[in-house]
Amino acid sequence: MPRLKDALAGALPKDFNCRMRYIHTSPKPCDPLFSAPPGEDPERTKLASYFLTISTPSLSSANGFEYRDAGHHFVFAMEILVYSTRRLITMFVSKADSTGYLPRRHPSPVRVIATTFLKWLSDRLRHPRKRLVISLFARSQPTYLFPGSAKTGKKHILTGHQLTSWWVRVLDSMIRQKADVPNQDRDWQGYITVPNFNGMAEVRRFLPPDNVSSSAKPRWKRGDPLQELAITRGLPETVPTRCLLPRFPDDPKGRFIQDLDDEVGLTEDTVTASPSKKKQGVWLSVKNLDTFWTVMEARQECSSGQVVGFLWLIEERRQDEASCSGTTRAHVQSSQSTGMNDSQTYDIQQNESQPSQTSQSSIGSQASSQKRRGRLTGPITARQPRLKGGSSNISATSEPSFGLINDKSDGPMLTSEGYDCAMQILLQLDFSSAEGAAQSTAKWVSEVSGMVALTPESWVVEVCGTAEITALSDQAQNGNGALATNDLGSLVRKKKRKVDDSLEPTIAAVDEASLINTLVGRKKLKA
Repeated sequence: MPRLKDALAGALPKDFNCRMRYIHTSPKPCDPLFSAPPGEDPERTKLASYFLTISTPSLSSANGFEYRDAGHHFVFAMEILVYSTRRLITMFVSKADSTGYLPRRHPSPVRVIATTFLKWLSDRLRHPRKRLVISLFARSQPTYLFPGSAKTGKKHILTGHQLTSWWVRVLDSMIRQKADVPNQDRDWQGYITVPNFNGMAEVRRFLPPDNVSSSAKPRWKRGDPLQELAITRGLPETVPTRCLLPRFPDDPKGRFIQDLDDEVGLTEDTVTASPSKKKQGVWLSVKNLDTFWTVMEARQECSSGQVVGFLWLIEERRQDEASCSGTTRAHVQSSQSTGMNDSQTYDIQQNESQPSQTSQSSIGSQASSQKRRGRLTGPITARQPRLKGGSSNISATSEPSFGLINDKSDGPMLTSEGYDCAMQILLQLDFSSAEGAAQSTAKWVSEVSGMVALTPESWVVEVCGTAEITALSDQAQNGNGALATNDLGSLVRKKKRKVDDSLEPTIAAVDEASLINTLVGRKKLKA
């Protein structure tokens, strides 16, 4: 497995140099990602966080700066949350943001870094007995990770349409790279759902122009893979809809799910309304996934006039595509199209499974009753008290440790508390100017270094690009949607934006002059 430094160096152009800092946490138990079916225990879920920052030299002077790293400032950062269950590994792109201090160039290093980081982490997390999923919610915002960066005037904030298309191309590069590698047993399949854009003809504007792989199979499909992932998780096709939808942080789906739970008295796998609802565990107004996405079109971010997109990449085994049973795919299609009543179908299944569960419990009780325990004899030895749920080598008076320097290959490993503290420090800094961004970068590096008892120079990684990328080859790859493609200029706006105060006066004057000339030219001269 290559290091992250080597993966980035092999993908970036040879004339591009930057500094990489990478922190992560070990998997720890967390709240379940999916709601459990009625009468069943929730899936045991673990959460690990991965955070990558990229910095480049600052154009301003470092004289008078208080911190050592004031000569560099952040230009891009990306956070990925990884949820792991018994049969599923879900990579959720939580946040990605840039500061605007990186000069524009083609191809864009930001897109190359995002694609490389996702590919490197997915290869590292791949498990032979678990299915890998990449999920993200594309929503345009001025700032995600770098406060004040939108005030500089240099940051190129994409519209919702442009941002969704940008992320599609990032993930599509992973699909192409996976398909081009020989002797691979798994492929990527993309799914896209854009509220208020119904039909493949409307969604096609977000997809690459050649959305067909070598086997004449589209790389992207309209819809979601949630029903298919439920089969991977071992759930029956009649499971309630609320058990199919994940609950990610700061995700409109999760807020909508919570509102639907409150309407019927459901609170995270616990029913507080009536015994009848406890048996069903379903929503009253939303009975299937189609209805859920239809109602989502009138919810919050989806109805604010901006374009948002829900994207997925799921792994598919190549040898299983031909041998996949037709009944499984028929169940998936029928459940999505017919809109079965969750309560009726799930009740039938529960009644059919009750006799077998009763017989197993009776056999287990008989076997346990036959066992006899011997009487305990001998002296009683007192045990030393220890913290409940904690490590045995930590005393009650010791201070909490933020850093666990167990993995120095790419960056320090932090505890969950230390990672949360590092993210809160970043969100309280100021990146509204070049000097302020350099100082904020150095301060964040200094604070994290103090958490893990390292010097700022000991965990910085210098990345020097080695990829040969020429303008001619980049234009040749533009039509095929390869990794080097990042031309957002082809996205033509149908409606002309109004000139606001933030534009330069010269631009507004030119537009006004051209408008006057056009109107005068159309006037008919009097005789």
